[in-house]
Formats: sequence, structure tokens, C-alpha cells
Amino acid sequence: MDQGNFTASSRKSIEESKSTVDDGLKHVYTKKGLQAILGVTEDDRSDEIAPDGNIKHLSIEQMEMAMTSLEDEDDVRALRGAQQEAADELREFDENVEFQKASDDEDDRREGGSGKEQVRDDVKASNPVDDLNIDVRVDENDLEKEFAAWQSSDEFDRGSFEMSLSPMERYGLRFHENIDPFYSIFFINEERRRIESTDGGDLIDIEELEREKAMEERQAMEDGDLLSTNTKPEELIRQRNLYRREKARLRSDKKRRQLKGEDWSQRVDGLTQQLFWYNEDTGEAVWDTPRVVAELQEHDVANKEGWSKLPMVPLVHVMGFLSPFPDRQSCSIVCQQWRMAANDIRFVRHVYPVEMGALAQESNRRDHNHFLSISDAVDVALPGDTIELSDGHYYINEPGLIVDKPLKLVGDENNPANVVIELSGSIQWSGTGGWIEGITFRRPKIVSGITPTLPMLEMKDKSKINMIHSVFDNEPSLGCVVALSGTGNKGDLNGIIIRNGGSDGIQMNGQIHLKLTNCTLRGNVGNGMVIDSQSSVELNNCKISENKGYGVRFAKGSTGIILSSHFAGNAKGVLYREMGCNISCSSNTARVSASPGKQIPGFKVTYEANLTPNVDE
Repeated sequence: MDQGNFTASSRKSIEESKSTVDDGLKHVYTKKGLQAILGVTEDDRSDEIAPDGNIKHLSIEQMEMAMTSLEDEDDVRALRGAQQEAADELREFDENVEFQKASDDEDDRREGGSGKEQVRDDVKASNPVDDLNIDVRVDENDLEKEFAAWQSSDEFDRGSFEMSLSPMERYGLRFHENIDPFYSIFFINEERRRIESTDGGDLIDIEELEREKAMEERQAMEDGDLLSTNTKPEELIRQRNLYRREKARLRSDKKRRQLKGEDWSQRVDGLTQQLFWYNEDTGEAVWDTPRVVAELQEHDVANKEGWSKLPMVPLVHVMGFLSPFPDRQSCSIVCQQWRMAANDIRFVRHVYPVEMGALAQESNRRDHNHFLSISDAVDVALPGDTIELSDGHYYINEPGLIVDKPLKLVGDENNPANVVIELSGSIQWSGTGGWIEGITFRRPKIVSGITPTLPMLEMKDKSKINMIHSVFDNEPSLGCVVALSGTGNKGDLNGIIIRNGGSDGIQMNGQIHLKLTNCTLRGNVGNGMVIDSQSSVELNNCKISENKGYGVRFAKGSTGIILSSHFAGNAKGVLYREMGCNISCSSNTARVSASPGKQIPGFKVTYEANLTPNVDE
């Protein structure tokens, strides 16, 4: 404190000066402070006292001068400009005062001043509030005089009425009078009603109109613009008949052109330079050959070539009257055209899968040759018909399905897993022919607690069927997968998988023959295949594995041929042959877990002590 030369007296002086400043700031906003700013002393107060003893109040100009003396010059100029704009806006809506905009020179002179002289000139300017009060009083007096004059007048004075309106009211009146009539339907109706009421009294001279019309027709005939004939009433019937005859001729000619394809012609497209067909009657243009032209071309070819080139449409129609087997099948070997007609897609019967809501579809909404279930399609099918199954699931409930005619069941030839038939009973095939392709047969996953014991496919008597690319999965049934009996050839199996039989995979009994190519017999509880006496089998490039019995068991009197096949993982052994069997084996392989007692002719046996089941075998 000593080094900074601070003393108690200096601190006291600072506090006194601070209090003096605070008192001065407080007195600025009092009457004395205002008098000090205006330069009025206490001695001058005697001049401000009126003779009646009342104190004279400060005028607005003095108050504004006092306030502007505290502001800076820029703020004062902004204040004056705002006051001037407000006054101009008030004058703009006053119809009795003509608004005069200041010239550029006056604006320059107004803005050119600076300093205290400009501030004083602005202060001396007229107060807009006082001017506004004066204008309001003038307007009220004028309105009272104008209203009194309007009351004293006998008739309506439009000019006075319009002068009494405000600018917005006058604008609305003119808009209603000049613009609304062109857009208001009410005004148009009223105007039309007014014209009808005013013109209703005018009479129309019919005779005068007839004379004018006759003169116009006479002048038109003289100029050659109108032809006239003296038609007699008795000739009108004949003219009418002639007209009808000509109309019928033109209509028949147009129909003839449509039937013969004469209305179609080929033209060259301007952009692609390709030929297209154009209909001269209708203006239609297409790239493809029109149907009528194509049929006529087929007819011309048939006339030249003969029966082998008959048109497809009538040929298919004729084929529809024939039985698919054997009549239609016999016709299909005549020529290529007849074969295409015999196998036309319109002869195929289709079955809806459950995924397409087959059980909920109404009969009147189904297309031709479309059915809800396989049983319905089999019931109405003719011998040799084809039943096509789309991708999805199909259900055959107990006791199963009986097929007593040659039929074709076609699914997905590329992937049989896409078409699945849930078989609760058994398929009893007694037809003398048949075809199954691209279908997976299996037992339903949801069972009623009763384990089925019937085979999945049962063939008796002289039945025959050829199968390709299909799967038979009998899990968890207790019966065999396929049971064959009767006489004759039971067909060819190519690419068939037979698995999970409750007993044997295939059982053959009777004087029957079966050929298997590229087939798989796997995972059966009994033997992979059992051939009873008098039965014969041919295995070519087949895989027989993981069966709990023998791979193939031959009974007494049976015959068999096994070529290029593979055996693996069969619990009891590769083959079992009873006395009197005739078996020919060649180029086969076998993998066994126990060393066989003797060499198997036609087999290359591989011993593997730790042989485990291989599901891919």
C-alpha cells in the first residue's frame, strides 16, 4: 500500500468522487437535471409561472430537443427518418390529402446537413402527431358535410357514394362489378335470366325465317354447293333398300378381308429397317405374324405337302376325340406334326399344390383340366393321360391311391425334392403301363400314432411302370418300400432312391423281371433287395449300402445280373445266394468290415476294420 502511494485520504477522496458521480447520474433524470441540460436556471422560473399562478408545462418540441441533445447525430437522423416515413404512410391512406414525394434534390439537402445545425432543423420540423390530429379532424368534418349532403339529395349519387368509400372498399366494388361477371356462375345465371325476361316479349317471325332459309338454299344451289332432287314418296322405299344393300355389301367385304387376311400387309420400319405387319382397316401394327395370316399360311402348306403338314389347330381338335392310349399314342408315331399335336399341352391335367390354397379354391374359378387333388385327377383321367404336379406338397390319405390305367405322373425332373407327396397309405398300381418322374414320396411327419405297415408302392398282376429321378422314403413305416408281384416285366427304374424301409427295400415275388440303373438302396432295416424264386433282376451301376441285412438276397430259382455296382456297409454281407440261383456279376466293388470267408466272383472286395456308415455312398 505504501509502495503504491495509496493512503487513507486517497481512498476517501475516491469514494467521495464516486458518490458525486452517482448523485449526478441520479439527478439527470429529475426535473433539475432536465433544467440543467436546457440551460434554465432557478432565476428563470419566474418567467414560466403564468399570471393565474399555474406552472407552464414543457412543450413536445422542448422535450424532443432535450432528448436529442443526449443522443448522437446518427441516432437523431434515424429517428427523424422514421417519423417522416410514418407521416408519409398516414398521408398515403388519406384521400383528401395529395401525397407529394420529395424530390431527389430535397433529399440531398435533407441528408447533406450535419452537426448541430441539422439536428436543430430536424427539431424545428413539424410534429407528425400534431399533423395527424389535424388531418383526422378535417376528415371528420368533411365526412359529416358529405353525409348531410347525401341525406338531402333525392336520388342516388354514385360519385358521392364512391367518394365516401375507402380505397380498399372501392377496389372491392370494382372487382365485384368488373371481374366477378366473368367467373361467377351466379352472375351468369342471373344475367341470362334477366335477358330472357327482357327479350321474352319479342315475337319470332317464323315466316321471315323460312323465307331467309329458302333464299339461302336457292343461292347455294345456284352456286353449286348444294344438290337437290325432287324425291317422290313412293321412291323412298327403293332408295332405302338400295342403301341397306350397299351397307351390307361393304360390311361383308370388310369381313371377307379380315377372314382372308387381306387387310394385313408388310411394311418396312423407318428406324430399324425391319419388316412389320400393318392393318390397313384398323391401323394396327405388330411385329409378329398375325394369327389369321399364320393360319392361312399353314393351310397353304397343308394343301401342298399333304397330311403330314396339317394345321395344328384342327389337328389338335381331332386328337381330342381319341383316347390317349393307345389311339393317340399310335398317331404320334406318324410324323413330327402329329406327334406335336398328340402331346399338346392342352391335354395335360394339372393338380394344385396345397401352397396354392388348393383346398380353398372354388370349382368355378379353376382353369380347364386343373384339379384340387391327385385323386380327383386320376378319377377323370383317360388311359395315357399326363398328370403334371407343380412345385409344392400333395397329400394322399389312407387307404391310398389306386391307379388302374396307364398314366404319367410328372413332377420336377431336375430336382425331385421340389415336388413332395405325403403318402399315408399305399399306391396300388395295376395299370399295364405308366411313368413317374421327378417326385419324392415320403411318409407324413405328423402321424396319428399308428405306424403304417403297407409298402409305399405295390404292383400286382401284369402291371408295369417306368420311373426316373424319384425318391421313396418309407421312414418310419414298418413295411417294405416297394413290393412287386404277378407276372411280366415290371419296368425300368433309373436314378431311383429307395431308403429307410421298415423291412426290405424291394421285394420281388413271382415270374417278374425288373431292371435298375443308377439306383440307390440304402438304410433299410432288412435287406436292400430280395429276389424270390422265378424272379429276375438286373443291376447296373447301382449303390447298395448301410442295410441291416444283406445287400441283395437271391432265393432258390431266381436269376440276376449285377454290373458295375458298389456295395458298402451292409451288416450281414454283400450277397446271399441259395442253391439253384443263376447270378452273373462283373466289375463290382464291395467294402466290408469283416473278412469274407471266400472270394465273391465278379467283385473286388476291400476289407476295412473300422468301416463306418457313409450316407453319401
